Order: sequence, then C-alpha cells, then structure tokens
Amino acid sequence: MEVFDSIMNLLIEWNLCILMFILYCVIISLGGVLVNFVRVSIPLPNIFLQAFKFGKMAHTGHINALVTHLEVPKRWFAHFYISASVIVTVALVQLWNLYVLRVPLPPWVSVTLDVLTTPHRRPTVYLLAVNATTAALGIILLAIQIYRRLYENLFISVFSSGRINILHYIVGHTHYVGAVVLLLSQAPGFDGAEQHISFTGIEFWQIVGTIICFFGFAIQNKSLRMLAALRRNHGKKMKEKYMMPQGGLFEVVSCPHMFAEVVVYVGILVILRTHIGWSVVTIWVISNQIQVAIMNHKWYQETFKDYPCNRRAIIPFLL
Repeated sequence: MEVFDSIMNLLIEWNLCILMFILYCVIISLGGVLVNFVRVSIPLPNIFLQAFKFGKMAHTGHINALVTHLEVPKRWFAHFYISASVIVTVALVQLWNLYVLRVPLPPWVSVTLDVLTTPHRRPTVYLLAVNATTAALGIILLAIQIYRRLYENLFISVFSSGRINILHYIVGHTHYVGAVVLLLSQAPGFDGAEQHISFTGIEFWQIVGTIICFFGFAIQNKSLRMLAALRRNHGKKMKEKYMMPQGGLFEVVSCPHMFAEVVVYVGILVILRTHIGWSVVTIWVISNQIQVAIMNHKWYQETFKDYPCNRRAIIPFLL
C-alpha cells in the first residue's frame, strides 16, 4: 500500500503530459535509430519492423498476422485532426470566456488540467510566467494549424490503401490532447493561481514567432498540394502509385511538409519561450519528424535510382 501511495504521489508531482512526450521521444528516437541505421548491419525482428514502419515504407518481409490485425488505414490520419479540432475549439471557448467575457472557469477544466498535468503548475514552478497575450496567441496558432491540417486531410491529400499500426494511431490522438492541455496548463487563469488577467502589448518575439508559423503553414500546404497532384493529375489508377516529387522545396529536401511541421512548432516556441511544457512538445515533434523523414528519404533513394543526390531528408542543405 505504501508503494502504491508513493507512486501516486510521484505521478501527482510530475506532469503526466510531459512524461508522455518524453516517453514518445525516447521510443521514436531509439526505434528510428534501429530502423534507419542499425538495420543496415544487424537484422531486426520482423514483428518490430512491421509495427514501426508504415505507409509506403511498410515492412515487406515476413508478415505477422497479429500485428496485421492491429493496423488501421493510413487515411485515418484525418481522425487525429477531427478530435484535435474539437479539443482545441473547447480550449478556445474557455480562453474567450475567461479572458474576454471574464467568466470563471468551470470546475471540470481545472480538474482536467490537474489530472493530465499536475496541480503544482503555478508560474513559480517554471522559469517565468507566460502572460495572457502570449498564451492566447500560442493556442490560436495551434488551432490554425489543426484546422488547416483537417482541411488538407479531408480535401487535399490523396491517401493510398497503406496502413499504420494502432500504436501510431493512438500516438496521433494523444499528441494533440497533450499539446493543447500543456498550452492551457500554464496560461494565466488556468494555472491554478489567483491573479488579475490582462493583455499586454505585442512584443517583438511574438511577431517573429507568428511570422515563422505562417511561413510553416505556407510551406506545408504547398508541399501537400504538390504531393496530392502527383496522384490526382494522373487518374484513379495512380492512387496506389508513388512518384518522385519535384518542384518547390522538394528540390532540396525529401520531406518539406515535415520540415514545415517543425517550423510551426518552433514558431510557437519562439512566442512562448519560457513554456517548459511546449519545449518538450517541440522536442518530441522534431525527433519524430526527423526519424520519419529519414525513413522517407531512404525509401526514395532505394526506389528511384535517379533520385537527386543533393537532396537532404528534412532540413535544407543540412540533414
């Protein structure tokens, strides 16, 4: 009983959402290193490769029936953004009610944040407090990203019949829950501290971060439209085909849409700066996008013998 109480007290002290993202970082980093680099010299278990790799990069060796039953269509990516749109809309409504209408938060909001993060999340726990303007701008930009990605998944992207492991599907949903919750958890009025909430003037870093975010929005939208056009412009028979993307940032990196994802999260981090929770989210996004981009890049190199040797995986001219 004492051990159980100790574990529960530890979980209360630690931020569960931050622990979740740290766990994801460790798993994706280790898995990515194994698949992208170790597999070249040391054979890896087929069951691991089948579970970790997905879409066009899916494992083509021995197929495990149990793992196959735990797979869902890749086009279910849209589900991430449907649920995320609901969650971020609820967050925006609560933000509006508290910051503009001055309506006190309903008890369930504080309880939810206490459970998913920690009751001990006041500004003194962190380096500096995030002000109301910064918090509002951060959640609005994240909402734009989520709404835009939902639109792109429903009306732009053309998905093949590829599949993903159910664990990837779960991670996709919990990512957005955790991101929204962590943003709110340190926002004035949501952090458990009694304080007067007022908006401050726009600061230099807020302008810079917003510009970075919109730069990422533009790159990602254009890149996804170019990928979709490769299939849409060649008829229904090309839905299952993969072609070499060309034009735009595809001339310098294999995955400009993943580069753009990193840019968006870094842009929000530039705005929040002292937000420990969002720093962890950004590190997770960077590690995830880099590992998946490297897998994509290697697949392109192996599939297209004339693939340009000057292209990098995700970061132009560097990686």
